[in-house]
Amino acid sequence: MEYQEIIGRKKEILSRQAKPIPEDALARERELFFARNRRSLEIFEEAKSLIPGGVEHNLSQNKPFPLAMDRAKGWRVWDVDGNEYVDYLMSGAPIILGHGFEALDLKITEIIRDKGPATGLTSEYELLAAREIIAHMPGVEMVRFLQSGTEADMAAIRIARAFTGRQKIIKIGGSYHGWSDQMVYSLHIPGTASLNSRGIPDEFYTHLVDVPPNDFDALEKAFEDNKDNVAGIMVEPIGGESGAHPVHPDWNLRIRELCDRYGALLIFDEVVTGFRLDMGGAQKYFDIKPDLTVLGKIIAHGYPSAGAVGGRRDVMSVCAGGLGEKIYIGGTLAANPISTAACYYALKYMVQHDAVRKASEYAERLTKALNALFSTRGDLGFFVYNFGSIMHYVTTSFFSVDLSAPDAFTQIMTRKQIADDYQVVTMAHGLCTLAGTRMYSCMQHDDEALNKTLEIWEYVLSLIPVN
Repeated sequence: MEYQEIIGRKKEILSRQAKPIPEDALARERELFFARNRRSLEIFEEAKSLIPGGVEHNLSQNKPFPLAMDRAKGWRVWDVDGNEYVDYLMSGAPIILGHGFEALDLKITEIIRDKGPATGLTSEYELLAAREIIAHMPGVEMVRFLQSGTEADMAAIRIARAFTGRQKIIKIGGSYHGWSDQMVYSLHIPGTASLNSRGIPDEFYTHLVDVPPNDFDALEKAFEDNKDNVAGIMVEPIGGESGAHPVHPDWNLRIRELCDRYGALLIFDEVVTGFRLDMGGAQKYFDIKPDLTVLGKIIAHGYPSAGAVGGRRDVMSVCAGGLGEKIYIGGTLAANPISTAACYYALKYMVQHDAVRKASEYAERLTKALNALFSTRGDLGFFVYNFGSIMHYVTTSFFSVDLSAPDAFTQIMTRKQIADDYQVVTMAHGLCTLAGTRMYSCMQHDDEALNKTLEIWEYVLSLIPVN
């Protein structure tokens, strides 16, 4: 689906009132949710006394309560009550070979058994993993491993400032670049500024410049107003929140041109798109070479302590100078043998099994099938679009509410609640997605997974009145 059609269809949904599931039907679905998830509820109730809010994971579907998972295999996950789900969360995108990919797991268990998990010193797997990343990513000549995508984003910003001697970082509204103080700004919905920034002093945003997505005039003004002090611009190359705010076809190219004109660094946050949109990431997909690339969880295919920043050799050199010259970054478990071995072997297996193509082809099929199903309810306007194996399904379009509207925040909360209610139903019937808006496919999703997905959504549609 092309950019203009996506934007137009989102606006069309916003022009109508979102349609909730009637309360009597929703009450029955909630009863079903509680009845089939008794053990998860017990775990949640106990967790509330030990863990703030009773849940650790921002990816969890928390209404009416989070589900505790027991195991996963292929495209399936099972919770502690024994319920089976078609999984499109895929641990937040890193799983593309499928859960519990046996060849990869055997390699990692051998390392744990024979070598131990970590020594705090260098291992050969760092070289193997770095070499593998560099072989695929056009904009990467050197790599530094970290422990998460958030850390890698932090490091990229520090590298950009050290290399350029400048301070300002441009951020695109609605994008997600981890939870460090300087990046928790205008999250999820463009223009929300410090709405999610409790506990962060305003001073942390002194050198952050927020630009609305696809606003070419505002983008150029941001560079011009700070022309001698822009260190870099951080972007999600398919659009904020992994494409929830899709990019205009000319957006990334214009950013590259402005970076070149003003001497700033282009930073691609490829935590989601790297090795999922293409083995060469969005930079290869769009044929636009960034100066720095941020990578995250997918480089270890779901194994923990995974993140990396890579880029041009001259830029990355600021990580390697002498005392007082290099930037300070670290992490005791960064580049541990488990994570770097997982990176090396996972990337090898992705190529060997053509995982990106298979996952993308499935996503194309599911997108087409869901759109055909949703078209039977033209009164709702639901639709799906995808960037390769990254799918977005739009039901209430709460991400796209115009903040200038007098009732903007009421609209957002109302529309989000209705979308959350849809997700309660899909989870109660065995469909696991991200935030009621996003799905990631793996190479093992098949006809059975597709048919189950369609059946569940057909049921959801049957609950929503036509008039």
